[in-house]
Amino acid sequence: MSEHFFWWTNEQKAIYKDVREFVEENYEEAEEYFWNTKFPWPLVKKVAEKGYFGVGVPKEFGGLELGATGSCIVAAQLGRLYAVGHVFTVSMLAGLEQILRFGTDEQKQAWLPKIASGEELGALCITEPFAGSDAANVFTSAIKEGDDWVLNGKKRFITGAGVSDRYFIYAKTSDDKALRKQYGHITAFMVEKGRPGFSLEKINPLIGFDNVPNGYIDFDHVRIPDSNRIGAVGNGWNVMMAGLNFERLIGAAVFSGQFEDVINLLFHFTKRRVQFNRTTNQFPGVQDGIAEIITKAKVSRLYSYHCAKLLDDGKEPMVEASIAKMINTEYARDIGLKAIQILGGDGLTKFLPAERLLREAKIGEIVAGTNEVQKMIIYRFSAMLPFYNTSMRLRWNDDVNAPIISKKESKFKGFSITDENVLKVIAHDYKVNPGLYMTPDDVREDIGGSRSDLRKIFEELETQGLIVTHRDRAGKIVLVKATYTGLQNAFPKVYYQWFPDWYNNADKF
Repeated sequence: MSEHFFWWTNEQKAIYKDVREFVEENYEEAEEYFWNTKFPWPLVKKVAEKGYFGVGVPKEFGGLELGATGSCIVAAQLGRLYAVGHVFTVSMLAGLEQILRFGTDEQKQAWLPKIASGEELGALCITEPFAGSDAANVFTSAIKEGDDWVLNGKKRFITGAGVSDRYFIYAKTSDDKALRKQYGHITAFMVEKGRPGFSLEKINPLIGFDNVPNGYIDFDHVRIPDSNRIGAVGNGWNVMMAGLNFERLIGAAVFSGQFEDVINLLFHFTKRRVQFNRTTNQFPGVQDGIAEIITKAKVSRLYSYHCAKLLDDGKEPMVEASIAKMINTEYARDIGLKAIQILGGDGLTKFLPAERLLREAKIGEIVAGTNEVQKMIIYRFSAMLPFYNTSMRLRWNDDVNAPIISKKESKFKGFSITDENVLKVIAHDYKVNPGLYMTPDDVREDIGGSRSDLRKIFEELETQGLIVTHRDRAGKIVLVKATYTGLQNAFPKVYYQWFPDWYNNADKF
């Protein structure tokens, strides 16, 4: 698991070596904080002294400028220090990407050095009582009064609540319905701890995050200057979306270092656990389970750094970031379950870190957008990509007497555009794709003609009961298919028949 990737720079390779050594030196101390259920302040300060909080910050602001790849490297290794990994990732996510993209020069000078130094921790605040996966449904409001903004509302499920000094929040700045439809009702702000009216309301005991505070915060007429606004008024949705790719990637990467430790644990344990007069690592089922874990660990790591490279190259890998977040957290759950099973009863105890990974994974599947949301993003954005929407048509090939994927022109190309010929095209498609409709463009590709002429013919054929149509909400015809009567009118029954050569003619009827 310690190999470099060929696209890493020498600086990225160096930080990888450095942070691994740091983790090895401080692993035991992190475990002590875990068992004592104490926030690891001394260890967090060590991380700050090493400059790791600045891994994604440009050098001109005191950072290491190692990009998303460097951020993944550090997050993955610090994730092995339990609470430290989560604190590190959340603190970076609380404004780094957003300020880099949308901050003014003055804001970058004010905030980025603080992020880089780790002198104060940050928290990201999106979720509210009314806004979870529906992130646009924020109720926390920000009203402009002179040169200030006044915040009222609540945020919840805030990792680092209380211990953080800065809170990156999204608030509603307009009730205009037209703006809301365009997601123009949200604005991003940075809020410092200690402002009058800003308070911690509750700490959540979660399934995991044993010594990582997660809680509710309350804004009661909290006044902040306009200089704390990040991005234009009403542009908060774009600020949020710009930060989410980075957030999901780093939130995913923090799990991969833990995979390494679980694999080491399993090799150590199964070489020493004897059942039925042999060590358990000799059982094929145990070997298979460990092999699955290694496979998932390597795949998740590879995909995370692939996504990081895309970000570093200036791209917007929304699909890839969602995939990275989804597979890393789901793999973490699967690895945790499999590891516990291999460890048997010992895996159920908290003395071994397998159960811890399982609990953390369940949090990971929900935070930074549930995995259901990630799948929705993956589907919707992939559906818009030309890569997945190239023309692919099944056409009947007389030479092999079967439908095959073909780029050849339809045999109806050049036919006159009449009701009869259009019906033949649609009926012929039944022979090729009996369970599918045709789009109007499919028909047009096969026979030609204008869209308006075809639409009139579709309406006429529908009136005659020869085809059925599927229409969108506006009533526009988007799909057509021949009815049984339409099939009969277009071609004789034998046209649609097909039997393999081995079929006995005597059995036909």
